[in-house]
Amino acid sequence: MESGKAYNPAQKQQKTDLPGWQSKPGRSVFFAASKQAWWAVLICVFFGAVSFFSVSGFNFRDLKYSGDSITSDEVPHLTSGYYYLESGRYFLNPEHPPLVKDVSAVLIRLFLNPDFPEVSYDAPFPSEAEKEDLFFNKKIFPRVLEIENYHWDNRMLIFNPQSNPDLIILLARLSVIIFNSTLLFLLYLMLRKNFGQRTSLIALFLLSFSPLSFAHASLVTTDFASSVLQMSALGAFAFYLYLFSNDRKYKWWLGLSAFLFAAAYSAKFSSLAMLAPAFLGGAAYLAVRGFKRTSRTDLDNDYQGRSLMGRLAVYAIQYATLAIISLALTIGFYAAHVYNSDGEGIKSQLQANYPAKFPDSGKEILFRLADSNIFGRAAATYAIGISMVVNRVDSAGQSAYFMGKIYGSEGAGVWYFPVLYLLKLPLPIHFLSFVSLLLFIISVIFLIFKKPTRDVKNSPTPRVGFKNGLLSYFRTISPLSFVLAAFLAVFSYEALNSRLNIGIRHFMPAIFAALTLTAAGIGRYWNFGLGKFLTVRNVFFASALVVVFSAALSFPHYLSYYNLAGGGTDNGYKTATDSNYDWGQDVKRLGKWIKENNIETVYVDIFSLNAPKYYFGENFRYFNLKNDPPPPSGSYIAVSAMNLQNNIYDKNIPPEKKYSIFKNNLEARVGKTIFIFKTP
Repeated sequence: MESGKAYNPAQKQQKTDLPGWQSKPGRSVFFAASKQAWWAVLICVFFGAVSFFSVSGFNFRDLKYSGDSITSDEVPHLTSGYYYLESGRYFLNPEHPPLVKDVSAVLIRLFLNPDFPEVSYDAPFPSEAEKEDLFFNKKIFPRVLEIENYHWDNRMLIFNPQSNPDLIILLARLSVIIFNSTLLFLLYLMLRKNFGQRTSLIALFLLSFSPLSFAHASLVTTDFASSVLQMSALGAFAFYLYLFSNDRKYKWWLGLSAFLFAAAYSAKFSSLAMLAPAFLGGAAYLAVRGFKRTSRTDLDNDYQGRSLMGRLAVYAIQYATLAIISLALTIGFYAAHVYNSDGEGIKSQLQANYPAKFPDSGKEILFRLADSNIFGRAAATYAIGISMVVNRVDSAGQSAYFMGKIYGSEGAGVWYFPVLYLLKLPLPIHFLSFVSLLLFIISVIFLIFKKPTRDVKNSPTPRVGFKNGLLSYFRTISPLSFVLAAFLAVFSYEALNSRLNIGIRHFMPAIFAALTLTAAGIGRYWNFGLGKFLTVRNVFFASALVVVFSAALSFPHYLSYYNLAGGGTDNGYKTATDSNYDWGQDVKRLGKWIKENNIETVYVDIFSLNAPKYYFGENFRYFNLKNDPPPPSGSYIAVSAMNLQNNIYDKNIPPEKKYSIFKNNLEARVGKTIFIFKTP
């Protein structure tokens, strides 16, 4: 695309593009027919298949020991999602919005329809010994537990004797995988409207073939869906910006943007963070488009006589409308989950979770909403979730292992996310990002100091010097690039200053924005020569081949993936654990190891919310070397990577109580995350 001409999606399809399709004027992007869309369909279907088999395994006759066991966050999400559909109440797991949890319950409800304990207002607070009788036999869920957000107990649904745990987990994950794969295709459609066929396929490839995506799209968790929905929302919003800046019909895209913003809010509360950067990115794009030129003649006639400030004022009003509509849609979605919720229960959870730093007047307003109609209860329930997230981020009350140290509420520091970003993605993807950024910088410098060409001299506004050269270049850039750059900057700043450091998954929206911008750069400089026989296109295909090869070698252990710079998947636990490496996914494999090796007793110290008795039978004992004496000589100790690192690097644990005393007694390694030691 020639420098100096304003960005125009109608011109983005170049001869060197992969065969693409252009929707007819006025035709909905969702129904545009083209055989080239099948490239995206195939990628999304392949992504879904790899995600599914990476966690389900291939032994469908014995699901008990096939694939990954349920991970820690999946237990409350899966349980809560089914509880919402069964009860019409929203007191479990309010710290996460319901969208992904709802999706996880669809196939379970459709094909299995297991019983869920009925909420009882009369049942007293039970002892631990009484809970199994309540859940298994009486099928009662005491309200006192419900109001306390008792969502971690796997016995209410998943490991209830009347349930099929492995089939429940399989169907829940399958629901989410289908949903996430569909969202990927939606994102492709939004990117295609902004960038064209080639760049949208490059972006889809980078997002789909990352082990990070395979790992989190296959679980009943919110991070992947939220990230894709945020990118889709920003894509729709960016196309609205293009239409608005060119005085074309934009109301449909403004409405679609509001809907996708609401969908993102309904997946994860951190999606609210895109409101400010989206507005700033849009304002920057409109400012660049409408900036006064040095000549009286405006080459692009950007705003057709309207002042820049006037256009920005209209934009601000429309953005405020978008924000209000998206929040209203979110509350409407919540209303479908609280029709049986009572005001007293909502007020009880508000009282327990309302942040101390917030004004008391806000709590009083929420109390009144809780006692009002269904929409008031929905708004108050949404506020409970936001309150819980604010408290969690402020307290960061969870220890984290990172690069040889244990961190508490102070957090792991500003380098936590940058280091994991570099180590948890394939190195060729980083190389492509470097090439894209380098070419962008070179192009900007070149155009700033470029001398006028013959064609430019004949134009009324020759592009020479800092202002005209830079503005001419940025006018050729898609509005989505402006929006994503603003989003990446703001989100990264907030993340780097956060003290809640328990996984790169919390940084996934920024990663997706960075990869999409990488794709935009690669697509823009597709035929740029890097040497006599080397172009950016060649570099991309070579890098893509390595990425695919890396994904194949890492199968099925995508959750534990680290690139070679991070020591590879086998040694990644030495950098960071928790959801970066060990989320309890190898419990099934440990059960299979116990069975195949006829082990009588295993002492287990594993990070998991699974039911050990279901997988291990009576062949296990709970164990913690910090508090318990070493077992008899010849005994087997199974320690998960997270607990291993938290023990070894805890300065408050004496040397004789650390698992490092068994470093020469490693008997086996189950999956990637469980170490089996044999006591001397």
